[in-house]
Amino acid sequence: MRWILLTAMLACGTDQPQRGADEPPATSVAPQAPDALEIRRKALSAEVRELVGELEAAGRYDCCVKTPCKLCSMRAGGCRCGEAARDGEPVCEECAMMWARGFGDEPVPASTIRSFLEAERQANGEICGKRPVTAE
Repeated sequence: MRWILLTAMLACGTDQPQRGADEPPATSVAPQAPDALEIRRKALSAEVRELVGELEAAGRYDCCVKTPCKLCSMRAGGCRCGEAARDGEPVCEECAMMWARGFGDEPVPASTIRSFLEAERQANGEICGKRPVTAE
């Protein structure tokens, strides 16, 4: 008797139509074709490059790598990684990665470049919020 009530409650308790096991769940946004997504990605990338150029022209983008990073334009609306590198201060994560790959563009040794995240970890002696394990 209980299983009949439970089955009835489950069957009546949903206003969603029943789907077969092989049907994907309904979404509010139809998935885009891979070509459409690639076209959109390229358009966004071109727009960010244009923004970086405009920020450079306005004197708000002083990047430290050969091809200016895109991260600072999106996060901060400007870049001062070039000044930071010259002053021995941390740079953004994208710039630090590009320096590690040999694309730095400042008259400083690559060994002096560190990201904000790396600087924070060095200052606090923490990795992901925990003290690092040391061999005793």
